[in-house]
Amino acid sequence: MRRLVALFALVALGLGLLAAPAGAATAVPERTQLRGHLPELGERAVMRVFQSQTAYDAFRTSLGEANVFPPSSSLFMSFDKDILALYARGNDSGGRCLRAGSNATLDGDTTTLDLQWESGTCGAPLSAHYPFVLVSLSRTAADGSSWVAPARSVCASAPGVSESRACASLGTSAVSPSPPTTAASPSAAATAASSPSPSRTAAATAAAPTATPSPVPSPTRSAVAVASPTMLVHSCGGASGARRRGDHIGA
Repeated sequence: MRRLVALFALVALGLGLLAAPAGAATAVPERTQLRGHLPELGERAVMRVFQSQTAYDAFRTSLGEANVFPPSSSLFMSFDKDILALYARGNDSGGRCLRAGSNATLDGDTTTLDLQWESGTCGAPLSAHYPFVLVSLSRTAADGSSWVAPARSVCASAPGVSESRACASLGTSAVSPSPPTTAASPSAAATAASSPSPSRTAAATAAAPTATPSPVPSPTRSAVAVASPTMLVHSCGGASGARRRGDHIGA
């Protein structure tokens, strides 16, 4: 009788194992590095991944005057331990910006960012409606495994927005879908704000002159960054017009 009970127990255990999923999702630590609005990233949702400083710096350089991304040395990550994922929502309804949670999810060969909406424009003008978020992903998953491999992809979507999912392969760093090439809009504006630490924020704005003639001088790109509670760095007039002031503001 006892043998019969033990046999039934083993059969029940085997059926339970067969019913269990083949592989449970694994958490991958993620962290917001930069967020804001930037029309130059495209009209449609797009994902980019950077596995090295060289790739990240090349992307920054390609943006020209629209570059609002800090050098990797100013980010709260290192490429030997992390990779970067840049998700841009594209043309959005406005009045909100994106931020990442604490963990992405690795399921099979796909790692999906955990993104959330926040009200406001991250320091951009109220009319800004091209949100993006730059997120670092640990190369080591929560279970201690190394998940970064050429066969895998990183994906993200804007919560509650249909057709906003975009992915990038870790094997080719290809982006999908690709944003269409568009001419610069007269009202284009760009802004970025970093939020991984309460003591460090960054914001950048850009505006182009209106199409109608005006005696008022054309506005120029400007950037404001607070690198620490005791330093304020202000630059205006593009890359060649940098100026520092208030090097020791605050307590």
